[in-house]
Amino acid sequence: MEQYIQGQSRELVDQAYTKFVGTMFTTLERIAQIDPKHADIVLLENYAAFQNSLYDLANVVPTLAKFYHQASEAYEQACTRYTNSIINYQFDKLFQFAQKVENLMYTITPEEVPFQLGLSKMDLRKMLKSSLSGVEKSLQTMYKKMQKNLTSEELLPSLWDKCKADFLDKYESFEVLLAKCYPNEALSPSSVEMKELFKTI
Repeated sequence: MEQYIQGQSRELVDQAYTKFVGTMFTTLERIAQIDPKHADIVLLENYAAFQNSLYDLANVVPTLAKFYHQASEAYEQACTRYTNSIINYQFDKLFQFAQKVENLMYTITPEEVPFQLGLSKMDLRKMLKSSLSGVEKSLQTMYKKMQKNLTSEELLPSLWDKCKADFLDKYESFEVLLAKCYPNEALSPSSVEMKELFKTI
């Protein structure tokens, strides 16, 4: 039916869509901020639902296509924030350590990093032991937390894939950083082994 609306009627309908969807998005953002802990879940689930319900219409109505793309971008941003929070919840020490090393690399050489306060080889080993012992369980916990948080089960596979990809990117970067700054220290599990561990979940 949408494709048959033309001329001035089309303009009025498009104005109504713009007002309605704009208000809806603004309200959604406000509602999500009521509970900051779960804000990204609220956003990603609702933006996904919006996209699913509007997919066919967005292909016919340019005004709705604009909002479809806006929802898609907002969904991606919420997904990224959410997956990062899941990763950081389980592996905060690991990636904080990596961030400290990365920040130092702007001012000192890689060889000097192990001599910095809190970044010695002993500190590295201690952090690796606390972060990576029982890593399989930590990965399962990440998955279960995600499963528990989401009310929309159909989003879980794609969100978990994104979480895996984001985690492995960070982990591989950390492995490269480790090789530069701590050449005699091995990351166990390696990034290749970590990929295999993810396959078991």
